[in-house]
Amino acid sequence: MKTSSTLNIQFIGKANDLKKLIRHSCRGNNPNRKAKISKEELPITIRQTLESDAFKSWVIVDAYKTEDEQYEVGLKNKDIKQIIEFYKNGEIKGRTGHSFIHKIAGK
Repeated sequence: MKTSSTLNIQFIGKANDLKKLIRHSCRGNNPNRKAKISKEELPITIRQTLESDAFKSWVIVDAYKTEDEQYEVGLKNKDIKQIIEFYKNGEIKGRTGHSFIHKIAGK
């Protein structure tokens, strides 16, 4: 059974973690901050990835560069819009859009 002093220490630890998170976000070090860029400003490695067969029917509608040197590219194919996250080297970090994932996977 936990004593009240143990519970107090756990609570204080969690409160301190929350304070650090808030300070980090308020200082402007949020890695999710991004600036809109043109598709021509994307690194060549990302442009080459987007020119591959997997993306041939998709059109770039917007692109963003994050503070941590990663990129988000909005793509559109008919009525479906996807956001692909890239590392600077052109490797895909993540993607959103259920329909896109199933099309690539052949489902």
